[in-house]
Amino acid sequence: MDSSPNAQTGSTGHEETKQDEAATELTGAVVIGCGLSGLAVATELCRQGVDSIVVHGPAPAAATIREAAAEPEVFPERLEVLRVLHAYAASHRLDVREDSEAQEMTLAAPAGLLPSPAAASGKWAIRTGRELLLADYVVLTSCSRSDLRKLARALGVGAGPEAVEALRGIGVYLVGVGENLLPSLRGLMRQAKAAGEAIADAGSPAPQAPTQG
Repeated sequence: MDSSPNAQTGSTGHEETKQDEAATELTGAVVIGCGLSGLAVATELCRQGVDSIVVHGPAPAAATIREAAAEPEVFPERLEVLRVLHAYAASHRLDVREDSEAQEMTLAAPAGLLPSPAAASGKWAIRTGRELLLADYVVLTSCSRSDLRKLARALGVGAGPEAVEALRGIGVYLVGVGENLLPSLRGLMRQAKAAGEAIADAGSPAPQAPTQG
């Protein structure tokens, strides 16, 4: 890749470069899953001032993660929340890509995928069929407990309760993931809110200690 890529800002406000004829974009977070869970996370990220791109699964680590085939959105309460989330996404122009599917997730730097040595963003690289998305954070929604174990092994993270915290430590957040049953609507929204706030806090500069006069 050219060491001085021609960067430009696309219509969605994400920085774009070119690499191997595929569009390479920098964003704060990539949310994998376009269902209710993914839209809830994207909404919370927007409220926290964090740019995101939402794509379908399956995703990361050698395609071991699958988005749930269908969240039970037939329940009236879920349908109403989904309607509100779609309206919010449209009114705030959230970048939800129904035609893009995450195919692979890797750490960007070891793979030599950062667009420039000075890039502040792009810890994770998510490949779709036509894009390379670079983001500091990834949010996974709706995958099974067994898929979560596979992901943890692929990333060198221990299994068990400590895996969630270890994944967060490397910028991977889980919403509706690893549960025996899909969380309740209230639980799901609570998880989405917590993930959005945690990512915003993690991306904020540490407060400066007051100088002594």
